Amino acid sequence: MSVKDGDGTTSQDGKAYELQIYPRLSLETASCCILRVTKEATAASVIRDAAETLGLDTRKLYVLAEVKECGGEEWVLESTDLPVHRVLLWPRKAQEQHSQKEGFYFLLQERNHDGSIRYVHLPTVGNEQESKRLVARGFLPPQQEDLEDLCNLPVLNEDSILDNLRIRFQKKKIYTYAGSILIAINPFKFLPIYNPKYVKMYENHQLGKLEPHIFAIADVTYYAMLRKHINQCIVISGESGSGKTQSTNFLIHCLTALSQKGYASGVERTILGAGPVLEAFGNAKTANNNNSSRFGKFIQVNYLESGVVRGAVVEKYLLEKSRLVSREKNERNYHVFYYLLVGASEEERREFRLLQPEEYFYLKQENFMIEDADDLRHDFERLQQAMEMVGFLPATKRQIFSVLSAILYLGNVTYSQKSSGREEGLDVGPPEVLSTLSDLLKVKEEPLVEALTKRKTVTVNDKLILPYSHSEAITARDSMAKSLYSALFDWIVLRINHALLNKKDMEESVSCLSIGVLDIFGFEDFETNSFEQFCINYANEQLQYYFNQHIFKLEQEEYQAEGITWHNIDYTDNVGCIHLISKKPTGLLYLLDEESNFPHATDKTLLAKFKQQHQQNHYFVPTPVMEPAFVILHFAGKVKYQIKDFREKNTDHMRPDIVALLRSSDRAYVRQLIGMDPGAMFRWGIIRASIRALAAFNEAGRRWAAKTAGVVRPNSRVPLGELQRSNVPIERMYRHAPMLDFSFDHSEERPLEAFEDIFASCESKKDMHAQIINSIKDLQLDGEDPRKLLQSWGRLRFPRHVLQKNKNPKTRQLIPKNLLDTRSLKYVVGLHDRTTKSLLHLHKKKRPPSISAQFQTSLSKLLETLGKAEPFFIRCLRSNCLRRCK
Repeated sequence: MSVKDGDGTTSQDGKAYELQIYPRLSLETASCCILRVTKEATAASVIRDAAETLGLDTRKLYVLAEVKECGGEEWVLESTDLPVHRVLLWPRKAQEQHSQKEGFYFLLQERNHDGSIRYVHLPTVGNEQESKRLVARGFLPPQQEDLEDLCNLPVLNEDSILDNLRIRFQKKKIYTYAGSILIAINPFKFLPIYNPKYVKMYENHQLGKLEPHIFAIADVTYYAMLRKHINQCIVISGESGSGKTQSTNFLIHCLTALSQKGYASGVERTILGAGPVLEAFGNAKTANNNNSSRFGKFIQVNYLESGVVRGAVVEKYLLEKSRLVSREKNERNYHVFYYLLVGASEEERREFRLLQPEEYFYLKQENFMIEDADDLRHDFERLQQAMEMVGFLPATKRQIFSVLSAILYLGNVTYSQKSSGREEGLDVGPPEVLSTLSDLLKVKEEPLVEALTKRKTVTVNDKLILPYSHSEAITARDSMAKSLYSALFDWIVLRINHALLNKKDMEESVSCLSIGVLDIFGFEDFETNSFEQFCINYANEQLQYYFNQHIFKLEQEEYQAEGITWHNIDYTDNVGCIHLISKKPTGLLYLLDEESNFPHATDKTLLAKFKQQHQQNHYFVPTPVMEPAFVILHFAGKVKYQIKDFREKNTDHMRPDIVALLRSSDRAYVRQLIGMDPGAMFRWGIIRASIRALAAFNEAGRRWAAKTAGVVRPNSRVPLGELQRSNVPIERMYRHAPMLDFSFDHSEERPLEAFEDIFASCESKKDMHAQIINSIKDLQLDGEDPRKLLQSWGRLRFPRHVLQKNKNPKTRQLIPKNLLDTRSLKYVVGLHDRTTKSLLHLHKKKRPPSISAQFQTSLSKLLETLGKAEPFFIRCLRSNCLRRCK
């Protein structure tokens, strides 16, 4: 080697160094190449330059080996080693140009995919000692061992990664790290690595110190939150059937166990109980997964700065309503139907009029058989226990099961054309189904039949009643079933959030931290892909973009800002696909909304608009003219979507005549589901705030009266600050007022199961309202008159009376604005949610947003939440496509 300056002369302070590289390859090439490189050139860059100079195939793998003595040992350089630095350690004479036979030179050799060197003249390794020497020198890869972190593989490529994962999986090691990312392979069986001792084992350990485990991710997330005082999130991704839901359950179990410090509080038990309830109502068996989540969920666990759980919130995304009425071959409806039908007692079967599963149109399929009856009975018992954990009263559970039975009976409603007389329309039956349906929903049979057979249209001057055609009637029937189930699921999520609400949120504002766990639907590509798969795969595109930003783009920008040497990593940027779907104004979702609002549009005109706008888009692949489908090139591959029912599914709202029918129900629970009685929905979240405020007034009045020896002056004033500076503990105030002892978790003396009984008891005491009024009637406060709270409370307790008296619903809002602004109410209910908005703003007649618009809003809010937190990633993989234990 020699040192050259800019004009080619040797210089002690030169900028370029000449390296002599001798290729030792199986193909004929030049015997030597001379490269001019800088002092800081890495072995990787020298190899790249040498391959280009020699005209070699740059797709193959090569290594650089250092040879000091002719015929001596050869040592393979790591990609980050600096060859010039090695040369500077050679004898001075060896640093000048010299022949290969004098020693001190570099060899360029080809590397195999398994990490070994393709050494043409290497003799056969005859003993273990020689093999170890070659491994140490880099000519042979380490013995086939399973590495806990893929980043430690000597050669990092697809083959070596898959080999390492396979070897670990065969040893029942289903978890592997890739840096801070956890890879989890679904074994399709339970492994004994999740008991409490493992939670303790991984507690407060640095990532990588112990064997990879999902508890390690939970632990490092928890302590990172406490140490940095920054919210954390864990994003779980993977295709359907890869084990995302079970991974979520393990994470929640560990996160709550870390907080318990030796005991379990009510809110932690409630968090654990919420999972089985949501799975029963939101999961189903599909072709790829026996327990597939048909909705997305984000569970945010809130902590005090001390690390104790404060409460939690569950958000759900895009329940697959169409599964209720139709499915692909070898798939099932939602789990809860089979749990109920197989696991119910004889008494429950009589009460809910239950039939056998194969007798329901919404459940039966060709060659329908229940082969897992014992498992279903066990799952029903587990569901019952979980519902109790989240606070469902026995009476409430009966109401839920009654609605589920009604939904199944709706599928058994049949239609036939009227055969006699001139009257147009349909005959509906069978009579016993209609009678049972009427009894389960507590609605009159005549309006039920009308809602199932006729459409009511209101014009400027008249109301028209038009009979449905046969296909329209079936659509109306299915729409009613889907709307009921969707409303039931929304109600269950809301009640779970009520149970997860910490009572102290209503009393004080405390700084909280959070850990969010995202379990969202995996990428899907079935034989038939529809609107649901379109939305699901769009969500996965957004999450892939989020992953790319954090793992590649933001990391490289941070290196650049800090002046750290790095090599640019090429990755597939999917922003083009996201723009195709959601960029205004021509994104597919916006075109879909346009066509959904146009009365004369069809699925055919929608597809034509898609093709017209995006025929030149790289991510939009054209299909034959007559095929009612389109193809999108996603990050995970091409997916063909059938355009059929896109518009209908995008505007799948509850029909007005069905709303009117259910609002006429004699069963209060049914009215709650469709939003007639929002006071009942939010009774405990809002009334607790009102009653506790009244209790504070009552207590302040007692203290003031005690100071004045029982003399009450009619016009006396007590400043509001006096109430705030009270030395009487809030808990003591509650003990003086028994009616205030309401709580949303099980940590209180009075259990959640008693809520409805308490409320019924309070409502039966006719003098209670007068008693409270008398206790504060002489108490005047600076600011608003406290009697307004009593008026608000009265509206909440008797909302139907308010609606009946209020003939102009546009002029006033049902729930007072001051209560809507309550921090805890916003926190629990989530005012961005579609269901809640429709409940809280019944006076608005504006058409509700489309399903895709709601989904986009929810997804944007989710990404905003994730963007404010430090992320950890878990990538779930299926071990085999047959879902077999191996």
